[in-house]
Amino acid sequence: MLSLSVHSFAQQELQSLVDGTLDPYQRLQEIRNLTKTESEQEQPRELNVLAPTIAVEEIDRAVVNKLMQEISNDPETTKTRLAASDAQLEDILIIISNARSFINNSEMANVRAMCNAWNRSELEDDSRIEEALNAYKRRAQFTKDFIAKYYRIVLMDIEAVLQGPSLVRFSSYMEDRRRRMASSGAITWGAVVENVTSGREAVHFHCRRN
Repeated sequence: MLSLSVHSFAQQELQSLVDGTLDPYQRLQEIRNLTKTESEQEQPRELNVLAPTIAVEEIDRAVVNKLMQEISNDPETTKTRLAASDAQLEDILIIISNARSFINNSEMANVRAMCNAWNRSELEDDSRIEEALNAYKRRAQFTKDFIAKYYRIVLMDIEAVLQGPSLVRFSSYMEDRRRRMASSGAITWGAVVENVTSGREAVHFHCRRN
């Protein structure tokens, strides 16, 4: 039953929200509340990764989305790996698919911030480019921080449907996959803006030259 329902769910590209639509305002409030109380909560262990290639803030989202693919492609193996029931696995799939529908990278907002800084700048040459790139980085970091906070709530939602051995298995799964994803070669989304030299072309391509 789960195999049939999961594959049917996957074929719909997870575009419709199942079992209720997320309330964006409620989610935003949850994220704000999480931010207020984070200092009082136990912080996750720092990952010991030799050569990270993906931003730390993006790792949980990447791992959870990978889990959704595993559930869709091979639900029986995933069920055994997590010691989860059919109902628990389907609940996890719904939670992750709803999260994907709610979150986007806001790359256009990052580029807009870069170009606004470029057009308003009174600096010249490389100093002007650096100012624009810094605006891009600040806006991109804001998005990453938001996504990281949101996916901490997603993980709490998943953990709420698990108990006992399945919760232990899920925690172990996340720790293992975080390390694998952090050094897998996956890269941060967005334009290359590490420095003036690599970012000059991006600024000139996206922003008005004046």
